[in-house]
Amino acid sequence: MTTRRMFGMLGVLLAGGLATGQDPKAAPAGKAGPGDPVPATFRAFLVTDNRFEAKANPQTKVAERDPKERTNKIHCLVCENGLAPVMAVFVRADPKALGPDAGVVKLASRMNKLIPEYRGDKLAGFVLFLRVDGPPKAVAVPGAGADAPPVELDAEYPDDEKRDEYARDIADLAKAAEARKVPFGLAPARGKVADAWGIGPDDEVTVVLYNRLKVANRWTFKADGPSAAQIDEIAAAVAEMITGKKGK
Repeated sequence: MTTRRMFGMLGVLLAGGLATGQDPKAAPAGKAGPGDPVPATFRAFLVTDNRFEAKANPQTKVAERDPKERTNKIHCLVCENGLAPVMAVFVRADPKALGPDAGVVKLASRMNKLIPEYRGDKLAGFVLFLRVDGPPKAVAVPGAGADAPPVELDAEYPDDEKRDEYARDIADLAKAAEARKVPFGLAPARGKVADAWGIGPDDEVTVVLYNRLKVANRWTFKADGPSAAQIDEIAAAVAEMITGKKGK
């Protein structure tokens, strides 16, 4: 079995918890800390996904979008990345209030440099802004049978009238970060998934490192964080998570 196929199957299994009506498991004391399993999948609308270069069609010679690119699509990056090491960043701060010097932007730039450094280990990263607001919705599970109860899902991109405004502001930050290898997305501000990950209403910036679907480290910062020193700390923790060796 190829690695790509294995990760694809793992994504299906991860997504199955929500698809079959199983609620995400609550994190201990509201926080998924070091050693705890990743508590849930995390669907989001990807505002930018520049990880894959457009390639010229050999017949038309016209550059065509790579089918793996997920820009303007709802997608679960937790599912996609499977057992790989991941830098996950969740932001409650208003993207319009953040400029190019914001800690989140600088962290994304640093992530963009770390990802190719650990290419062999399949390091991945993403930034999700938790801004979508709306009531939960009941969705029927295809193929589950007429008697199967519907699944309650958090609000998603189409459910918020301000979605396009948020997306424009997030796209501006992604451009400022110059981080092609880091997707930027828009996800629910509240609901079962955010609760499962232990992202509190006042947690402006939450950074979670995980590997093989187990949390390795976690930080919470104010809207303007992390600082340059804290970004260095996160980068050192990424190296330790992957290599098992603590930096100097």
